[in-house]
Order: sequence, then C-alpha cells, then structure tokens
Amino acid sequence: MLRTVFAALACVLAAAVQAQPYPSKPVRFIVPWPAGGIVEIIGRPVMERIAQNWGSPIVLEAKPGANASIGTELVAKSAPDGYTWLLATLNHTVNPNLVKNLPWHPTNDFAGVAMIAAVPALAVVPASVPVKTLAEFVALVKAQPGKLNYLMPGIGSSMHLNTELLKQTAGLDLVPVPYKGLPVGIPDLLAGRVSFSMVSFPLAAPHIASGKLRALAIGAAKRSARFPDVPTFVEAGFAEAQVVAWYAFVVPAKTPRDVVERISQETQKALADPEVRKRLEAAGADVAAPSTPAEVDAFLRTETARWAKLVRDAKIEAQ
Repeated sequence: MLRTVFAALACVLAAAVQAQPYPSKPVRFIVPWPAGGIVEIIGRPVMERIAQNWGSPIVLEAKPGANASIGTELVAKSAPDGYTWLLATLNHTVNPNLVKNLPWHPTNDFAGVAMIAAVPALAVVPASVPVKTLAEFVALVKAQPGKLNYLMPGIGSSMHLNTELLKQTAGLDLVPVPYKGLPVGIPDLLAGRVSFSMVSFPLAAPHIASGKLRALAIGAAKRSARFPDVPTFVEAGFAEAQVVAWYAFVVPAKTPRDVVERISQETQKALADPEVRKRLEAAGADVAAPSTPAEVDAFLRTETARWAKLVRDAKIEAQ
C-alpha cells in the first residue's frame, strides 16, 4: 500500500515538473570565447532582450579554452531541456576538421535555434608597418619571407582562416603567433610585435580611429559606412581570401522541439527590436534575416562540409 502511495506521489511530482511553463529557472548562456570579445559583444544584446521579455534571468558565462571546444563540449553534454544555450561561431563547423578526437559533433550533438548576425573583419597592421594597402602588405611579406607574423586568435577562427586564405591566394610566408582570443593579442599588435591581423570590427575601430592601427581591407560584401575609404577584399584584389564570421544560437540535441521553437521565436523578437539592432550594428554586425531552427540545422551541415574541403585544400593539419 505504502509503495503504491509513493509511486502515485512520484507521478504527481513528475507531472507537476512537466507542467511548469518554460522557462521556470535561469538559463545558462555559454560563450566559448574569452569575456569582452566580439562573441560576447554580439550575444549579449540579444540575450538581455530575451531575458527582459521573459522576465526570467539568462546568465552569460564565458567558457574559453581549447579553441572554443571547452564551452562547446559543456553545452553538448548538458541536459537537453532548454536551459543551456551556446553562441556558436564559424569555429563550430571548422573544429571537427582541425581537432583530433573532438568530444562533440557540430550537427549530431546540437539543434539549431536561430541565426544572429554576421560580422566582417578588418585586415589591419600597426602604424609601424610601412604599408597603406593590402597589395603593399603582400609585397612586403614576399620581400621578407618568414620574417613577418600575424595574430592568430584560435585555430579555425574566421580570423585564422581569413589569413590562411590570404597566404594561400597570394603565396605568402607569414608566421602565425597564437593567442587565446583577439583581446589578449591586441596589445602586442598595437606595439608592433605582431605585424598583421584580421580583427573584429568593434575591437579594431577605436584603434583605427586613433591612428594606432591602419585598416587595409574589410571582409564584407560592401564597404563600411564608418570607414568608407577601406576597400573590401574583392576591391583590393583578393576576393578568394574573404571569410565572414557568423553567429548562431544552438542548444543540445534532443531538446524538445516546442522549447527550441520557443527560443527561436523569442530570438527573432529580440532581433527585431530597434535597440538591439542598433547595438549590433554599432558593433559592425549585419543582423541576420529571420531564420527557422530547420534552416539553422541545414546551414550548419553545409558549413561543416564547406570547411572540411577548405582545410584539406589549405593543408591545415589537425592538432
């Protein structure tokens, strides 16, 4: 009899938990890169607006390390209940081709939620490097093979791939200097200890304005209104070296579809908010068009295949 009562109580409690509206507790929003970088800058306005609309907290946690793999693995292995989100970047689909024995898969272990934005990067040099155009920099590197270097903020990052494509396209011997994210390497770039870098718009802009960095090209479909004199990679003559960084919300695979749809709808609502768009555009981002979870899933599959080919062609060895 007592056993029957306990079983009945357990069923009642389980039903009560399932009946709780989503969200009923704080959401963890994982950024797999260092705090203060472009990934956080892009994710925070959207996250804050969703939390405000819900009236329920969303806690941003920076979990950098292992080329974004630490934070990504944390989300992949989290309970698929909608309470742990990941802000995925281009690395998400590149890492499987660059990291041996990766403990997660970009599509099998994740469900797409919504595309957030794309952010062009600026090709820059410190003021001490005597060039004014990308073509001049290419000529300088060719005149001194193996003597100049570049800031590499993570294997497989858009900044890394952009530079590797430039090296491949122009036939350059430019030495990578690895850092744990762009913010960490900026001081060395400004001091001239690093000769070149692809830098996210918000990190580069103030230093370009101050004259400490010189912009050579922008990886975008069109010129920036903020720096109208800076040509695109296409205009500079290096169309095949252009990579545009993208940002998307994903959650663990097997998260209930109704929860995924709810997060996606709330994300679209946040992205339509004028203040959110203003903050994203101020960071140099192009706000993504409305997307469905199925469209994000398809995009991730396409990107994974695309970068597998590029890594093979560039002969970048898995670590």
